[in-house]
Order: sequence, then C-alpha cells, then structure tokens
Amino acid sequence: MNQLGNIRVFGTGITAHVTALLLANQGWRVHASAPRRLLEGRSQRDVRAYAINHRSRATLEASGVWPHEEGAPWVTAINQMRVFGDLGGQLTIENQNPDTSAKGHTEPVAWMVDVPALEDALWEACQKQPLISTMPDGGDTPSHSSAFDLTVICEGRSSQQRQRQEIETDTVNYPHKAIAARVIADHPHGGVAQQWFDGERILALLPVGGAQGRSLAVVWSLPASEHRQWSSDTSAENTEQLAIALSTASHHALGQLRVTAGPVGFPLSVSQATRWFEGQTVLVGDAAHTIHPLAGQGLNLGLSDAQTLADCLAIRKRWEPASAPRLMQRYQRLRRADTQTMQWATHSLFHLFTNPLSGQVPIPWVRNAGLSVFNALSPVKHWVQRLGMGN
Repeated sequence: MNQLGNIRVFGTGITAHVTALLLANQGWRVHASAPRRLLEGRSQRDVRAYAINHRSRATLEASGVWPHEEGAPWVTAINQMRVFGDLGGQLTIENQNPDTSAKGHTEPVAWMVDVPALEDALWEACQKQPLISTMPDGGDTPSHSSAFDLTVICEGRSSQQRQRQEIETDTVNYPHKAIAARVIADHPHGGVAQQWFDGERILALLPVGGAQGRSLAVVWSLPASEHRQWSSDTSAENTEQLAIALSTASHHALGQLRVTAGPVGFPLSVSQATRWFEGQTVLVGDAAHTIHPLAGQGLNLGLSDAQTLADCLAIRKRWEPASAPRLMQRYQRLRRADTQTMQWATHSLFHLFTNPLSGQVPIPWVRNAGLSVFNALSPVKHWVQRLGMGN
C-alpha cells in the first residue's frame, strides 16, 4: 500500500481511534493519541454503554473491531425498543426489514456495546496497524502542525484544540443533567430497550450482558436539583434509594432494580460548531456537535463523521491536498445536514415531554395520542426507524 501522507488525530476516545483506523487503512500515516486510561489510569469501572446502529456497525467492521463470533459478551442485540409516554402513549420499534425476514430471521434494531471493551478492541487494532503511531495528546497544536497534511480534532465537547483554532460553537445547555449507572433486574431484559417520559424526566433502560441477561445500562435525564441529590452522595443508603427511584420510574417493568455501578453525572447540551474545518484542520464527533442522549445517537453521529471524512478523502485527486476545500466542504455539507436533522428531532422531543407548560391540558393528551398514532402508521414509522438505524 502506498503511503499517502501524514495525518494527526487528536482525541483519546472511540471516534478518534475509529478515524485513525479508517484513514490508516487507506494508506495515510496516522499519528494518534493513546487512550485516556493509559495516560491517567482507570480508577473505577466505566459504566457507559452506547447504542450502535447498522451504519455504525459497518464502520466498526471496516475498522476491524466488530467481533466475528455471535454472542460476544460486550455486544448485546436490541431486538425491540419500547417508548412510553406519561399518559399511556406507547411506541414500539422492531426491525421488520423484508430482506432479512425473507431469509428466516430479523436483524436487530441496534446493538449495545460496553465502552471499555470497545475501547480496548480499538486500541489493540491501532497497535497492530503499522501506519499508526502514538503521540502525546497535547504534544502539538494545529497551528504548529505544518508537518501534517491534515489535523483531525476528535477531543470531545470541550476540545482545547478547537478553541485554539478559535472555532466557536452554538450551544444550548439543557435544564436537565443526566446520570449513568448500571443495574441488575429481577427479570431478564430479553434484548428489549425501554424508555419512559413522565413529563419531567426521561429514563432509559438499555440491555447489556447478552440476550438472556438481567444487566442494564441506565441513562436518566432529570432536573438539575434532582441530579444533585443522586450524584453528590455515593453512600450505600443513597444508592439504595436510587435503585428504588429507578424501579418506580420504570414502573417495575423488570421487577426491582439494584444498582451495581455508578451513578456518574454529566451535563447535557445541544451544540454545533459554526464551521467544521479551518485551513488544514477538521472537526469530528463531539468536537463538532453534541446532542441529548434520549435517542441514543451521539456516538452514531460521531462514527458517521469519521466514515464520511474517510469517504471524502477516498475521492481525493492525486494532486489535491488532504485538506482541499472541495473535500472539506463536501464533508461539512453532508454531516451538518444529517446532524442538524437529528438534533432538531431530539431537541423537539425533549421540550415536548419536559416543558413546564406541557403539563397543561390538552398538551399531555395530544402528545401521548400522537405517540400512539405514530406507532400505528407503519410506513412512516419504518421510514423514521431506518433513518435512526443509519440506513
């Protein structure tokens, strides 16, 4: 394979290392950052888990990290998603792709992956790729990176490299904050992801640990005052009270829940960079945009960024630099449109179900009726579902 040139990838997370692998597989010599846990150590278990749609799975397969065998312990298929409103509205999503049904089986709607296991798989793949070398994450800045044909910033929402480039973001901070945790339930989850909108909070229970497992990843979006109650006190008594609150909020759908790890708190915002590239620098993932986690699309958007950037560089003419405006403008146009659509959808859902005025009649009835009507409109539901799956 001919070496095309040098690309610097800033960032220590999943999106950064996927980007490094995709570009190295094209023949670029990539200078990547070591995983954060190798630089800082991991003091406690990482409780995060991410939903992976079909397009993201294809990207991870192209990166060489998706497990070949069925039943890998860190990947759990989501066979169905159930969404419940605060007044009886309900939406059920399952893959009814006729192509797969004709073969006698149905593909999952998505997959849940454990973050630490995916990070380990990515780093192992990076170490095996001869065109990837490691540099300290803060070892240089885009303004002093003339040795690189392109600098890719994948540092996350608080990216220092983006700030050094003076690229601003349009940001709206939500009145909610979120907690992540792991729980174990009385009953098996059966590969079903469930979500409840109660008019003030948004709770998601996401299946992990295999199809017959009882472990679940929790993402609970709730008002800041309640967030402080659960995140500031890690005592056994408070953790037990959190388990009771989660069991009640989930209407005991899986019986009683018991917290096994966490909670860990994090802020919520929706943001987008005013421009996605500047000179020889381009933004990918949370450095370019953030989104509310209620649709589980945050990592999927970042992986789509990485894949689209690689696709744009793949059509580069031999005489064009990697940072050619034609390529960067194409990348920005494709990803900005996709991201804005998903941001608008999740932002609207958040305010529809949590706005203080939304409790006034007839708004709750209308939104719950709308949820149920949408559930009954199969063609429209399947079209929206395919968008969420990345198809």
